[in-house]
Amino acid sequence: MRKYALFILFQIYAGTVLMAQSQNRITFDTSKVEIPMSRVIWHENIDKEQKRTDKVDGKVDNFLKLTSNEDLNIQITDVILREVDEMQIRIERGEGDNNFKIGQLRSLRELLQAIAGRAKEKEVPPMIPLLFTSYEEVMKRQSTGQSVLSVFEKLPYQGTEILSGIFTQLKEAQQIKNMAFLKKVQLNPSNILSGIAAFSDQPFADSLIEVAANKIPLEVYTYAQAVKTPAAQVIRRNKNPKVQTIAKLSSIMNGTLYLPFLDELLSGQLAIDDIKAVVENELAYYKLIVKTQIKYYNRISQGDTPVLAPVLFQMLERKATDVFVNVMNDLHDSPDAVRMRVSDPLTSEEIYYLLVTTEEVIYTSTYTKLYDRMMTRFPGRRSDSLMMAVHFDRFKKFIKMAANYNRLDDFLKSMPEIRSNQLMYAFVQGLQKTSSLEDAVDVADSYGSITNVDLQNFLKRQVKENYEKSLQVKDRRGEVIYNILLTLFKSAADTSMNLSALLGIPPVYKVDFNSITDDSGRVVQHVFFYGDEDGITSFRNFMGMFNGKPEWKVVTGKEWVTITSTKGKPYTIYANLPLDYKQDLDAQAQAHLIEYLNKNNINPSFVVHRGHSYHLKYTLQQMLPSSRIVMLGSCGGYQNLAKILNVNEDAHIISTKQVGSYSVNEPILRALNDDIRNGRNIEWIPLWQQIANSVKSDVRASELLKDYVPPHKNLGAIFIKAYRKATGEM
Repeated sequence: MRKYALFILFQIYAGTVLMAQSQNRITFDTSKVEIPMSRVIWHENIDKEQKRTDKVDGKVDNFLKLTSNEDLNIQITDVILREVDEMQIRIERGEGDNNFKIGQLRSLRELLQAIAGRAKEKEVPPMIPLLFTSYEEVMKRQSTGQSVLSVFEKLPYQGTEILSGIFTQLKEAQQIKNMAFLKKVQLNPSNILSGIAAFSDQPFADSLIEVAANKIPLEVYTYAQAVKTPAAQVIRRNKNPKVQTIAKLSSIMNGTLYLPFLDELLSGQLAIDDIKAVVENELAYYKLIVKTQIKYYNRISQGDTPVLAPVLFQMLERKATDVFVNVMNDLHDSPDAVRMRVSDPLTSEEIYYLLVTTEEVIYTSTYTKLYDRMMTRFPGRRSDSLMMAVHFDRFKKFIKMAANYNRLDDFLKSMPEIRSNQLMYAFVQGLQKTSSLEDAVDVADSYGSITNVDLQNFLKRQVKENYEKSLQVKDRRGEVIYNILLTLFKSAADTSMNLSALLGIPPVYKVDFNSITDDSGRVVQHVFFYGDEDGITSFRNFMGMFNGKPEWKVVTGKEWVTITSTKGKPYTIYANLPLDYKQDLDAQAQAHLIEYLNKNNINPSFVVHRGHSYHLKYTLQQMLPSSRIVMLGSCGGYQNLAKILNVNEDAHIISTKQVGSYSVNEPILRALNDDIRNGRNIEWIPLWQQIANSVKSDVRASELLKDYVPPHKNLGAIFIKAYRKATGEM
């Protein structure tokens, strides 16, 4: 639409609206209208906003592609590029003096600005036509002095929020703001505390704080700590007992150590002084957490929901890791009497929680020694009594770990056969009923570690029965989960089965050489090192594979080393130097190397993590989407597997049950490097046999290799791939 000077034609040129995938145009009649010079600038500003809004989808082409629905996109385009022009005409032709019309034009421009500013929120584009209809209805009611509340009541909260920000001068403006806020917090209670300051004098403020205390108590605690803020003042004036208790805890030094026991405090089962008596004693505090966790889980299994139960379990994980398991891990070269001393005062139940909460960090030797202690510390040494004592909390995780560490047979034999069958029956039941895939992945991982043929057959029968039951009741999720498990279980004994064809996933037993090369035919490996003592030693051993070798050229820079093949296929390895972690120099080196790779369009297809498992999260955060082969120097638990497959859904993952050992890592890397440098496809079964033969003379390395899981035996990773392929879920 073009606007001319005073008393010149006001001509609508609703130009074009591109139809989806075509060049068809929508045209309409032009009209004439006289525009005073004082309002020309307002019309021009609206023109600019129309163009700005048109650009939101990335290009100015008279078509707004803001949703995946092409019909809706056409409606949105029509509203922004034609209906807005019509509205400008109606404003000019309507009643009202110059200031009134300027006000209407200003509000129309503000509406366009608000839409352009929030168009990338997925909820906003679909309501654009409704927003303009509501906008006109508000203007109409405003001009006749009618209430506009009913218009805002029909809008979703985003629409109410947008229009309330435009019509700030309405006599019902505060009621509308209240309405928008209440709609927003109803959708997500987390919005209560971030916005309550603006509504602290409203009658509903105190009620919302009580809602927050019930729904998001941890956030109430956090906001209450900033005592001088309006939000904290609203919290602290509240008379609700739960809110008062949270506010009181927020004022206590180390209050986060008290917070996990909020439910016990509110019910009178514990007093603040009870917690204060143990909070400075790590052992006593851990024992109280375990006692409370057992109580909470018993209530949860009966349908109750203790306040902040997840926070209690997070604290349990933290203390189990930092106070006990990491200490024993770090003393792995010390005599058992020294290394295991920290666990001396613990009961079987308390050791059980050490095991099930530290899967990602616990060393194999730490696990086995703790397991032995756990098994000797309960009456009668009947393992089913231990399970009953913890109310079967995390028992599937325990079984998975016991299987992985070759302790499941021992554990099951320590109870009557009928009990062990019941336990394993429960292990594979109801996998489709949880929101996460973790339990199903644990079952898949466990099976790969079970050597007892009778137990393997029992699990196969149970999985088959669950699959058939899912088919009968038309439970699609159950059908998918149990079909994949049954297929994986069968393939474990029959490698001739074509899992790719059966599960619809990429090849499991091999990686084609051409699939890991870049456009120039080169393969790139990216290695992450960390600057602690272990990382420095690991790096030195790693470089021993290349320094002085005629088939490799080594160039060491300020922050990373570049290793290039001089014979065979083009192959480049980039590894950051293990610089001082205390100054974060190792992290900087990793970041700068990734910047270099991105800047030069270098896409690593082979990624190696070298270091303790607590460093692994940083490697996973920085992995590039081109990562096709991933070698972890630590456990490949569900969370880690899922994160890797989120980066590259076809990744082949080598994981270990403990921190990687040089005596095993180097034979694996040497074998892979040799295949890659010679342009061979990577065949996992023969390659793994070759690696086993290469370490056979080293008894310790041969034993440690058993802790490594090659891609074709990584049933957890294969399960996730197959499930995602079958369901389209991520």
